[in-house]
Amino acid sequence: MKPSPAGITELEWSDLTVILAICRTGSLSGAARTLGQNHSTVFRRINAIEDKTGVRFFERLPSGYAMTDAGQTALRYAERIESEVHALSREVLGQDLRLQGKICLTAPEGMSTQILPELLAEFCRQHPEVTVEISGGHGALDLARREADVAIRATRKPPDASLGRKVCDFRFAIYSSPAYLKENRNKPLHEQPWCMIPGTIDWLAPHVWKKKEQAERQIVFASNATLAVINATAAGMGFTMMPCYMGDADHRLVRVDAPLEALTIELWILTHPDLRHTARVKALIAYLYGALKKDSDLFEGKRVGKTKA
Repeated sequence: MKPSPAGITELEWSDLTVILAICRTGSLSGAARTLGQNHSTVFRRINAIEDKTGVRFFERLPSGYAMTDAGQTALRYAERIESEVHALSREVLGQDLRLQGKICLTAPEGMSTQILPELLAEFCRQHPEVTVEISGGHGALDLARREADVAIRATRKPPDASLGRKVCDFRFAIYSSPAYLKENRNKPLHEQPWCMIPGTIDWLAPHVWKKKEQAERQIVFASNATLAVINATAAGMGFTMMPCYMGDADHRLVRVDAPLEALTIELWILTHPDLRHTARVKALIAYLYGALKKDSDLFEGKRVGKTKA
């Protein structure tokens, strides 16, 4: 590292990525997850950055790392640089006309484990020089930041900065195990015990509980892991709400009633506009659209195995 003419040590882009990660997460552990490094490495790196520049970017507090004025300034400029770096990367990749290379695909957890592996097996047979890396979960990866190249999203409104195609409607319904439903079918919904993903509880609430009943709602099992919620419901712990494509496909569950129309959203395949001419991205989007469109009745809740057993 050489000093600038003014005698101030220059910051490199790799330094700014560390500062950005800590600013955005507020902790070393969060930054470590973002950067794919361990806690001690990030600790050493931020200390080294502050030592070499003579600038304190963060206050170390019991609650985490808080930005100083210098940290806020660094964040502002680093985000500008990051945006330009990603724009350069997208534009260069957007000129790639070869059907080869890696595509990062992000999708909901259930789809990435239940639907996509079988579909992508055929795509990869057709395009052996393309590698598809799937990231599934409840945290949406950002197309603009190049965290993903293609996204499958269940949403009411796709991000303005994305380009894509609507596949079909995407519906949710309430499910239970056959044994539990047989014993408790006459109990009102608001008196039932529920197994839920935490972020979906408030979304469902207006359709199950009246305001005066909110305090009485029974959430007996909560998990960010969709499969855990399904297994708990199948084991007879109560009711759950989930996408029809998951609930209808699980032989251990029965649908309690018709899909909740008020919760209907849309299934989209999206990419960043700068990648729309990239051959491998175009090929994957076209393939996924055709394959998922064939299963639109599954996502729209029209393919029912068992209801009200």
